[in-house]
Amino acid sequence: GRVVLRFDFSAENNRLPVSESTRFGTLVGASVAMRVCFAMMERAASRDVTVLLEGETGTGKSQAAQAIHDAGRRKDGPFLVVDCGAIPAHLLESELFGHEKGAFTGAVHRRAGVFEEAIGGTVFLDEIGELPAELQPKLLRVLENREIRRVGSNTYQPVDVRLMAATHRDLRAEVNAGRFRSDLFFRLAVLRIPLPPLRQRPEDLPLLVEGILGSLGADRERTASLRTPDFLARLRYAAWPGNVRELRNYLERCLVFEEAVELTEDESRSGNPMEVDPSLPYADQRRRAVDDFERRYLRALLEKHQGKVAQAAVTAGMDRVHLYRLLRRHGIKP
Repeated sequence: GRVVLRFDFSAENNRLPVSESTRFGTLVGASVAMRVCFAMMERAASRDVTVLLEGETGTGKSQAAQAIHDAGRRKDGPFLVVDCGAIPAHLLESELFGHEKGAFTGAVHRRAGVFEEAIGGTVFLDEIGELPAELQPKLLRVLENREIRRVGSNTYQPVDVRLMAATHRDLRAEVNAGRFRSDLFFRLAVLRIPLPPLRQRPEDLPLLVEGILGSLGADRERTASLRTPDFLARLRYAAWPGNVRELRNYLERCLVFEEAVELTEDESRSGNPMEVDPSLPYADQRRRAVDDFERRYLRALLEKHQGKVAQAAVTAGMDRVHLYRLLRRHGIKP
C-alpha cells in the first residue's frame, strides 16, 4: 500500500508499422491488428529470415506461411508442410531428414526427407511446440548450419531452405517449463508474428464473410441474407473459439440450407459476457445477459454435483422444483 506509481510522457515515439493493404495472400483484414501483421509479413517476405507464427487454432497461420512464401524470392520453389503433432515421434525424424536403406526395419529404400525435397524453397513446420525433445537439437543444427544427416548416415549434407514454424502454444512458457529448448526457441523466433483471434478484430467480419463466401463460390443473390447488417451484427456477438476456421464452417452450413441458420450454443456464447450493444433496447440486453449467466451457472452447478439435482438445489439455495424449471427453460438435461 505504500507504493506510488508515476507515469510521464517522454518525447520518444514508438512507431507501429501498419500496412496500407487490407489483404495479404488469402488473408484479409482492415483492422489495425491485422494490418500490423500484414506489415510484418511483407517484411518477412522480402528476406529469408526464419519466422515463427503464433496464434490460436484457426487464426490462419498456415495461410500466412503460404502467403509469405508466395511473396518471397523462393516463390518458384517448393513449399512443404510438416505437422509435428500429427506424425508419431519415431517416424518424424525420417520424415524431416530422410533415411538410408536398411537404417531401420522396413527401410528398404533410401528416402529423401522434407528438407532435401524443399531445397530452393520453404519448409513449414506446423505445431512446432509438439516437436519431441530428442529431435530439437537436430532441428537446431539445421537452423544454425543449414545441413542435415539422414537416419543411418554418418555424413552431413547442406540444404538451401527457408524455415517457417507455427504454434498455438506459448513457447516461451514451454521453455521456462523445460519442455522446449531455449536455444531452439531463439533460433526460431527471429521474427515472431502473432496472429490475433477473431474476437479481437470483429470489424473484419464483413470482409471475412465476403471473402469466404466468394471462395466457396456462393451466388450473391441466393446468399443475400448472409450479407445483411443484422446477420453481421449477430456474428459480432459470437465467441468463435475456432476463429476464422469456425466462421468458415458456419457459413458453409448456412450455404447448405441457403439461409442464416441458428448459431450453435458454443458459437453463440459471447467471449465477453459483459459486452453490451447500446443500440439495442435495455430489456433485450438484460435478458440476454441473464440467460447467458443462468446457462453457464446451471451447467457448472450440475457438473459439480454429477447431475444430482437435489444436491445442486441445496448448493444453489433454491427449491428443487424451481431448479428443474430453470433447467427445462434452457434445455439442459441433468
